[in-house]
Amino acid sequence: MEMKGKSQGELNGSKSSLGVILILFILAVVVSRVYDRTARAEFLQQGNSIEIASSQGFNVYNESVFTLTTTTISGDFERKPDPHIILPGGSYGYQVSTSLYKNSLASVYYSYEYREAGQTRTGIFILDMIANTAALPGATSYMRFYTTGPINFYRRDNYSTSVWIRS
Repeated sequence: MEMKGKSQGELNGSKSSLGVILILFILAVVVSRVYDRTARAEFLQQGNSIEIASSQGFNVYNESVFTLTTTTISGDFERKPDPHIILPGGSYGYQVSTSLYKNSLASVYYSYEYREAGQTRTGIFILDMIANTAALPGATSYMRFYTTGPINFYRRDNYSTSVWIRS
């Protein structure tokens, strides 16, 4: 069995090619970091911000005899819902956008008709949905209600994200 050794020129050639690869790798890392910082700075100068975002779900269940018709929809919805009605026995789910360290508020105004003393009257039910991530670590979500007319509501507790509308 014959052993072949490598000449000094062959060893120097492989060392120099390894050195070239190492230098090119270091240059690639440096260039990519400079480019990334420049792109981030331009992104932020254009008024954009980098945030952690999610959404909080809220549900309305209509167990009343009234048809609830939206009259106003405003606020921090993930996607603003189209005007809609919630029929007796129906429900609707809303998604309110949340961002880290922010109070998010979305409101829905409903109207409904009822009879009183032989006359048809219009009642109003206002629903505010609040998602508060400003008070970390304990982020909270809750609902506020305002009503006129003979409508009632039920929720399990003060921090419930679901409400049941009742007559």
